[in-house]
Amino acid sequence: DVSHELRTPLTAIRSVGEVGLREHRNDTAYRGIIGSMLEEVDRLASLVDRLLTLSRAETGQAKLSLEFFGIRELAEDVVSHLDVLAEEKQQQITIEGAGGAQACADRLLVRRALINLVDNAIKFTPLGGRIRICVGGAADEATIDVIDSGAGITAAGRDRIFDRFYRDGNIDGSTVGVGLGLSIAKGAVEVNGGHLTLAATGATGSTFRISLPRAARAARHAAG
Repeated sequence: DVSHELRTPLTAIRSVGEVGLREHRNDTAYRGIIGSMLEEVDRLASLVDRLLTLSRAETGQAKLSLEFFGIRELAEDVVSHLDVLAEEKQQQITIEGAGGAQACADRLLVRRALINLVDNAIKFTPLGGRIRICVGGAADEATIDVIDSGAGITAAGRDRIFDRFYRDGNIDGSTVGVGLGLSIAKGAVEVNGGHLTLAATGATGSTFRISLPRAARAARHAAG
């Protein structure tokens, strides 16, 4: 699977370059060719970065920097980062829940996990749809729910949705992705002593839930 995903952008770069060298072209044509090659380079670099993140999380090499942070503020940060993608699809993203809930974890890793979940929600929610991010929690954990309004996940895919390179049968063939986002998100949450689960799914959408430790449970996890 990895070699296939790496080979695709490399083949595209080579093909575009060969076409560009076949005959003399004007500056505009060359700029277009170079632009196409750079798009594939960006895709390749992103894939390598995702694989490295997944590997570090699975082998325990991810260095944690535990801190207290407000999960609503984190959600607001992620939404401001990705809102332009939602605007392109005329989607509305809302954040619900009290602003005082805090988690104790590596904020940057959790931010990466939440970015992946919201990015997925944007991809799989149709034009003009709605995405909700609900924050809350219980005595020893904080929770973040990302709720899309897409087609849901097939019955066959519910047990495999976090597998690397898995793409569910309900995914539109035009949707860009290689099936690594959820694997990386799960690894980033679990290395912090938390859990990422598919809380609900159906014809009107899916809910992914991040559960993160608060102070006492975080201390127990860090102690081993």
